[in-house]
Amino acid sequence: MSPCPSEAALSAVSVFDSGTANIHVESTNELAYTPLPLSILANLAQACQDVKARLTAEINAIEAQTPAVLAKPECKPNTAVGKLIALLSEKTLPEKVEKLAGLNKSEEERLRTLTSDLAADPIRLARQLKLQVAHLKAAIVRLEQLSVVTTEETQVMLGEAHKRLTVAKAAAAAASANLFSGEPLPDIGSDVWKALWQAARTYSIEVAYPTRTFPVTGPEARCVLCQQPLSEEASRRLGSFEEFVKNESERQEQEATEAYNDALESVRSKAFPLKDLPAFIAMLRDGLGREELAAAIRREVLLLNFRLRNIIRNHQLAPAPGLAAAVLPSTDALRILLAEIENRAAVLESEADSPARAALIGERDELTDRRWLGLILDDVLAQINRLRKIAEIRKASKATTTNKITTESARVAEALVTNRLRSRFAIEVDKLGIAGLAIELQQTRTSAGVPFFQVRFINKPAEPIGKILSEGEHRCVALAAFLAELSTVDAQSGIVFDDPVSSLDHLHRDKVASRLAEASRARQVIVFTHDIAFLLLLDEAHRSAKGGPVAPVAYRLISRGADNAGYCHSDPPSTVMPLDKVIDGMRKHLTNVRIHSDRGDQEKWHREVKSFQEQLRSAWERAAEEVVGPVVRRLQRKVDTTGLIKLTVLTESDCHKLRDAFGRCSGLLHSQPSEINPKLPTPDDIQREIEGLDQWLADIRARQEKAT
Repeated sequence: MSPCPSEAALSAVSVFDSGTANIHVESTNELAYTPLPLSILANLAQACQDVKARLTAEINAIEAQTPAVLAKPECKPNTAVGKLIALLSEKTLPEKVEKLAGLNKSEEERLRTLTSDLAADPIRLARQLKLQVAHLKAAIVRLEQLSVVTTEETQVMLGEAHKRLTVAKAAAAAASANLFSGEPLPDIGSDVWKALWQAARTYSIEVAYPTRTFPVTGPEARCVLCQQPLSEEASRRLGSFEEFVKNESERQEQEATEAYNDALESVRSKAFPLKDLPAFIAMLRDGLGREELAAAIRREVLLLNFRLRNIIRNHQLAPAPGLAAAVLPSTDALRILLAEIENRAAVLESEADSPARAALIGERDELTDRRWLGLILDDVLAQINRLRKIAEIRKASKATTTNKITTESARVAEALVTNRLRSRFAIEVDKLGIAGLAIELQQTRTSAGVPFFQVRFINKPAEPIGKILSEGEHRCVALAAFLAELSTVDAQSGIVFDDPVSSLDHLHRDKVASRLAEASRARQVIVFTHDIAFLLLLDEAHRSAKGGPVAPVAYRLISRGADNAGYCHSDPPSTVMPLDKVIDGMRKHLTNVRIHSDRGDQEKWHREVKSFQEQLRSAWERAAEEVVGPVVRRLQRKVDTTGLIKLTVLTESDCHKLRDAFGRCSGLLHSQPSEINPKLPTPDDIQREIEGLDQWLADIRARQEKAT
């Protein structure tokens, strides 16, 4: 099933988030919107790169035709043939190759003679002897370790370790019997039970409850083995099991088990591997001619291995049975043989360095490589032709360089983009209230016809700006660069902001809110934020922005469920919903629920009345906040003295109306004695309260609008 095609118009939407903020501030950044002249140059540069890529692919295809015999030549690197192959190029003359390839009859005879004379290669023989030396050294170490470990002391040591383990297990079993004698199933604390408990622990920690401490108990917990909910008794039992596993006797048993297993494994590892014995005996008997020594070593290894096996099998018995007579391995004889072989290898290596032998070897290698070249002459000549084609293609590829295009692009960018972009960046910096940072947008380079820009300090352009700015300043600088870049295109496409202000920044919220409200006059602006204070400032800035009609605003609340995210609600939280929408919502809800009063369902109507009175009281509080909002508003860090005149329209009657209405709303919210049984308000009473709030707010708004 093919995926749905994306909407082409969405590519015009610009997005600002934390990732793009870091790019705008800390990285060189190319323009998202490129003027036509720059676009032409960029396309030309891309065409050059495409041609270069095709030429490179053609070169790679020709190089892939190189035969393996030339890719990994068998010739020696220091012979004439080896040097020719290593330096093979398009300039190599075929006549030179043909002259060097092949041997005549006398040269063939000379090569046979040299090969026969040098057949007994001292270096090769020395290598063989060194390999035998390595085998002998390893065998001596093995025999000595086996001799040391097959003693009565080893048997006693293992027996004591096993005895300590038995005592620790008995203590743990006794503790288990005392703790769990009343449990419904037997053998709590046994090895089988511990394996089950450890499996349950692993599943709980790694899969079922990775963020909680094992064992997980409580109302919502389930048994990790049977998946059933845990009762109180089951939770208690799990806790007691875990305490048992962690107690001192269990810890001592675990330590004794580890100590015993480590000791036993250490002893087992000292056995001479029987799979290696035949090859070693064959080397002594056939390769070195030491038949008697080979037979002795074989007998000693078998006896010592048998003695070690008895120690491992019988150390648990009390008393431990006696061991067979000890055997001393023939390591001294092996060391004498080792010294002889090492001396032979040293002598052979010194003979190989004689000048006369080296000259003969060099002559043989020259003739061997020439004969090899004669066999592959056609491949070498074909390779020369391939190298000539590659040289011609590389010469053509040099014409695809983009240096001149880049230079012209830089000149055009300076004229069409750079000055405009830098000027707009300065304007955006001023609007966001960070002009004091002394920063600017600089063109750093042009690559393949595309100009790149970066934010830098004016006085110290080399300093890393991302590490110096605070989090709030960092986000504002990124926002300024983002908005400045948008100015390079005339289209007014939509923009999306994901957390445009830092949650740690309270100094720039109002400036950012004002700038986004200004942007919404000319284009669609979508803002994702979890900052309620910023949302209130954004709403206020939008309603008070000058320079054109107020754009319509749509609020959406996106919430997260237990397992999924992205639940979208058409209304924002009531604490930030515009007061007019709150009042209108109460009207609609009253229409839907007044049927409870009409039917005489007092219990349901009582719940609705309490809900309405809570909403009305909260709405009156917000209305009071809005009335004094021209001067002071919560979540705002300044007092606006220019709005003080708007408070002069308030009258004593306004205050009394608010106080009386607020008092009526509080009546039913307080607990009343059952004997009083106050009469519930009717739907018409609630309607009058809603309309009274709406009229009070509209009247004061009208008067404040006229106050100047």
